[in-house]
Amino acid sequence: MHEFVLFYSPGACSLAVHAALEHAGAAYEAVNVDLRQKLQLAPEYLRLNPQGRVPTLVVDGRPLTEAVAIADFLDRRFPEAGLLPHGDFDRALAMAAIQRLSSDIHPLYRALWIPGWFSDDPAAHDALKATATRRLLEFYAELDRRLGEGSWGPGEPAGFLAFYTAVFLRWSAAVAPGGLGPHCEALRQHLSQHPSLAEVVAREGVRLDSLKRLTD
Repeated sequence: MHEFVLFYSPGACSLAVHAALEHAGAAYEAVNVDLRQKLQLAPEYLRLNPQGRVPTLVVDGRPLTEAVAIADFLDRRFPEAGLLPHGDFDRALAMAAIQRLSSDIHPLYRALWIPGWFSDDPAAHDALKATATRRLLEFYAELDRRLGEGSWGPGEPAGFLAFYTAVFLRWSAAVAPGGLGPHCEALRQHLSQHPSLAEVVAREGVRLDSLKRLTD
């Protein structure tokens, strides 16, 4: 009997929630709502998540959306898993970094990949993509510096912050195909060997150093 049902798409931000469930030892079923095939627009899925996005976590028949909210819920349900720090201030530092990824960085990828979301004028799309690329590269330079300083969250990224950061390290191939700074690359290598993350990366058929799927 599964306690949770996770609706995900391979390599999407739902990867972090997938890894968190695995890390927590939760009893869950994972359902692939492949964004490439636009399965997120199916009527039955839109009844769970009217925004047509992933992840969605169904808990006792009730859908919960948004990765940040799901992370908070799973940490409270599985406090022993260490998905978020237990100290109040360290928890806040981790949540600040997670929220930065969610509210500032994730929308830049939407502008890069789906510029029509922000403007109906096709003539504006190239400028949107160029600005998104520039700001993403600025972020990755900042991330590399902060990782070197130990100031990305409360210290060495762990738990959900590590899993969520891994998503954006993977996506960086869209703007920095030659790789990132040394601290980012060291973290990518470290996370590729994390048992829970490596397990779900393999199940989803993706890699942390490429946007391609293993079936491409």
